[in-house]
Amino acid sequence: MKTIKLDVTNISTVKALHVYLAYALDLPSYYGKNLDALHDVLCEICEQTRIVLAGEPASEEMAAYLPRLARVLEDAAQENPALHLEQA
Repeated sequence: MKTIKLDVTNISTVKALHVYLAYALDLPSYYGKNLDALHDVLCEICEQTRIVLAGEPASEEMAAYLPRLARVLEDAAQENPALHLEQA
């Protein structure tokens, strides 16, 4: 199983987060850099993949956004049997 650790500790903006997600998750070039697009590409994953979400928010903007990100990751993991989520 492939494991990807998403450490959001040093990310302070939503824009930076989506750039990081695109890189860390090796998302396709058509990834729209928003939560709906993230959900869509996560549901396309075929290889068994564990995503570990770690780190504390680096800004108020991220503190408000991370619960929404976690919910999208959880929803995608429920819909896609190849995707597993852990929160560190």
